[in-house]
Amino acid sequence: MSLEDSLVKLAVTGDREAQRLIYDSLKGSVCRLVARIVALSDVDDVTQDVFLHVFSALSTFRFESQFSTWVYRLAVNDALQHLRRQRRREMVPLDNLEIPEPVLQPDVENNEMLSLAISKLEPELRVILHLKEEQEVDYATIAEILRIPEGTVGSRLNRARRELKKELLALGWGN
Repeated sequence: MSLEDSLVKLAVTGDREAQRLIYDSLKGSVCRLVARIVALSDVDDVTQDVFLHVFSALSTFRFESQFSTWVYRLAVNDALQHLRRQRRREMVPLDNLEIPEPVLQPDVENNEMLSLAISKLEPELRVILHLKEEQEVDYATIAEILRIPEGTVGSRLNRARRELKKELLALGWGN
């Protein structure tokens, strides 16, 4: 039995120290994952909701995958659910909607431009890009987290990269 599995079993029994250790070890990566899906102003709240969900559903974890994979799946689902709830609340007639064009100064740092371009991708594509490129998660684990076939991970990752390139070019990347 791994240390992670032992911690989970202790946390299921209500062991606060085990729960704290789980939270401390996963908070950063869950927060970064959530930040790729929801608005920055919502990251802390959604991350907190994810851990409330994790600890309330801990007894349902079946040890069939890595615990972190299970937590990431909950994080993705909770963050996407948050977006759906927000969209329902923020319905605005299109004729009243004004969308300002982003104004980029010539001195904008490359990482800021990259972040802006990534933020323009669909949430599902941002998640796959984040998991693969930033967290270096393998295709099989991403497929398990998102509950999609492994081949779909590859095709969505390719699509995310194509769309990211298109967004970067539109923002003047490389000029």
